[in-house]
Amino acid sequence: MSEESNDKEQQKKSEEQKRLEKEKRQREIEEILSEANAKTGEQLVLDELGGLKSQNELKEFALGQIPDDPEQKYDVYYKGVEKLLKKFLPEGDKYKSAREVIREEKKIFLTRGKKLDKKGIRHADSRMGYIQDMEEIMNLITKWAFESRNYFELYSLLRDKNKELGYHDE
Repeated sequence: MSEESNDKEQQKKSEEQKRLEKEKRQREIEEILSEANAKTGEQLVLDELGGLKSQNELKEFALGQIPDDPEQKYDVYYKGVEKLLKKFLPEGDKYKSAREVIREEKKIFLTRGKKLDKKGIRHADSRMGYIQDMEEIMNLITKWAFESRNYFELYSLLRDKNKELGYHDE
């Protein structure tokens, strides 16, 4: 009985340790993104007069016509989603972790829940995801770019969307 009791205590301690590590990782992500967010001051300027365009115009600017064929999805991915992320995410080695956590959530979304396995392989290519998913993430990023440009908020938007769709089993 005593041995069984010790096993249960060990299991509780192990679960508690996992929970604490998970919370610590979440705090680290928040700190990384908060620090990255301090590097603002950049304005969304899309024309020579410095005027902001509406979301639909920004989407048109980034994507043009959205084709639904696999060969052109590569271009949509890089000229649309990636173009905006490169423009608005912080640059430099100091902010690499911030970019990585946001891009990981983007990739999970575009591959409909495919995460990296233990060997670091995703078994899916986000550039070839469904066009409606690419449009949805473009809308999220565009809305974020117009409204806040807070890096933690973008991470949270993507993470919450992935949770809503059941891509995170937390």
